[in-house]
Amino acid sequence: MGRGYIVEGAVEGYLSKLCEQQAGPVTGLLIGQSANQRDFVVMATRTPQREESTAAAGNSLDKEWFTEHARQVSRMLPGGLSVVGVFIITDTDAKDTLTSLRQLVFAAENLISSERLWSPADDDVTECVTLHVNPKTRKTVCRSFDVRDPKSMAKPADWKYQSDVCSSWITMSCCLNVDMLVPLPDNKTSTESMDKCLKEELRAWAQQIESGVCLIDGKKLPEDTELTSGQKRNVRQTYTTQLLISPEEQRLTDVVQRCGGSVSVRGAIHSRIYLHSYKPKAKLAEKEITAEVIESGAASDATEPAVENVKVQEPQRNNYIGKTRFQHTSTKV
Repeated sequence: MGRGYIVEGAVEGYLSKLCEQQAGPVTGLLIGQSANQRDFVVMATRTPQREESTAAAGNSLDKEWFTEHARQVSRMLPGGLSVVGVFIITDTDAKDTLTSLRQLVFAAENLISSERLWSPADDDVTECVTLHVNPKTRKTVCRSFDVRDPKSMAKPADWKYQSDVCSSWITMSCCLNVDMLVPLPDNKTSTESMDKCLKEELRAWAQQIESGVCLIDGKKLPEDTELTSGQKRNVRQTYTTQLLISPEEQRLTDVVQRCGGSVSVRGAIHSRIYLHSYKPKAKLAEKEITAEVIESGAASDATEPAVENVKVQEPQRNNYIGKTRFQHTSTKV
C-alpha cells in the first residue's frame, strides 16, 4: 500500500465548489505537512487565471504560470506547512492526465527546492501527492511520486477526509536577533555582483543557523523525544524555542578585497511553526524551526529594499511577498 493522506474536511468542500464552477481544467496546489508515517493535507488553492490567457488556450496547462504560483505560495506559508502536492479537476480520464500531473508536481518541487538555503535531511519525506477529481462523478484518484527520483513511477495512495485535522497541532515560536554586514562590490552598477554578494552571505548565515543548538522551552531535548507525550486530546500545545548561534569563525579562504560599500541588516526574525500531533519528535521540531528561520531570513523583502536603495535592483524581481519580519534595514555606500 502507498502513502496515506489525512485530509482536512474543508478541502473536500473547496474542491466541490471548484467542481460546480468548473468550465475547463482547473489545477491547484495541496498544502500540508509530511511525516514518516502519514501525511496531512490542510488546504487547497487553485492556480489563478492568467489575465493574458485566451479562450483558445483554456484547455492547455501553463506549466510556467503554475510553478510561479507554487513558488509564491510556498514563500508565504506559515512555518511547518509546505506544498505537498498538486490537483487537477477535469472530466478527462485520470490515466490521460497522469503525465501532466507528473510534470506539474516535479516542476513545482524543483523550483521551490532550488531556492532553499537549508540542507535536506536523509530521512526527509520525498514523496508528493497528485489528485485527479472528476467534476461530474466527484471520483478522486490519488497517486504519489518520489520527487527526488526523476524516473519515479506513480504509486497508488490513500486519500481520506477527516474533520479538525489540525485542531490540536503544536505551535512553536522563536525569535532570533540578526546583525548581518554584507560588503558590496566596487562596481555598484553590477546587479549580478550585488546579488552574488547577498546570496553568499546568506548561505554563510544559513550554515551558522544549521550548526546552532535548538532549545525547546529552555532544554536541549533528545532527538527521539515525543512532544505530545502526556498531551490531552484536542488540546493545542505551545512551545518557545531558542536558537543558540556560535560567532562566525574566520575562514582560511577569507581575503581582503576592495568594496564599494556595505549592506547592514539588523533586527529580529519572529518565526512560528505548526507541527502535526501524530507523535512528533524533537528532531522534527528542530528541523522545522531552523528551516523557517532560514527561509524568513532569506526571503526577498529582507534584502531587496536595501538593494533598491543603491539603485541596482532589477525591477521585475519585486513582484512577490516574502515572509521576513525584519525591523530595520540600512545601507551604507
